[in-house]
Amino acid sequence: MPDIPLKANVQCSDSPCGTSTNVILNPVTHRVTHFALEDKKLPDNPTRLVPIAKVASVTTNQVTLNCTRDEVAQMPPFVVTHFIQETGSGTAYASGDAYTSEYVVNDTGYDSVQEEQIPQDELAVHSGMKVKATDGVVGKLDELVLDPKNGDITHIQMREGHLWGKKDIAIPVSDIDFINSDTVYLKLEKKAVKALPAVPVKRKAD
Repeated sequence: MPDIPLKANVQCSDSPCGTSTNVILNPVTHRVTHFALEDKKLPDNPTRLVPIAKVASVTTNQVTLNCTRDEVAQMPPFVVTHFIQETGSGTAYASGDAYTSEYVVNDTGYDSVQEEQIPQDELAVHSGMKVKATDGVVGKLDELVLDPKNGDITHIQMREGHLWGKKDIAIPVSDIDFINSDTVYLKLEKKAVKALPAVPVKRKAD
């Protein structure tokens, strides 16, 4: 399985289908299980959670699926919006030339909360997540590097926006301590990250 690029165009077997936004991985096996896409033209919800088995091929900026757009539309949403009702009340007064009256004002509103639908015991990673060494932030995640033989994640890649300019930084997954919703935490200090050898990443031509 080739690398799954983030913010890449997604092409179904019959038409375009938005862009890739997140990659879902199993933190124990280091395998990608799904990826998320967003297409505002999809019915009801613009996001979908796509099994990795539906990926036919990948280039630098495109993910091609082996299913139709209608099949994607039937897949579960990745982001679900919940509306939470909040009710407040207070006392107001109205007055005129000959009267003063008191009445209760009810102020009922709704707050929206978005929730990612991530399979149990798995994690969602996205482009732009902070990558933090033991002594501070070193950059942002750009993509995941997968073993083409078995689909296991071997490295995380920082290509831009890190401390060392335009040099590609590939960090082995064995050097990752843990991942939360917005940060990848490393077991390494900054100087150890800088000293990592370059790892060539094979990308198919567009």
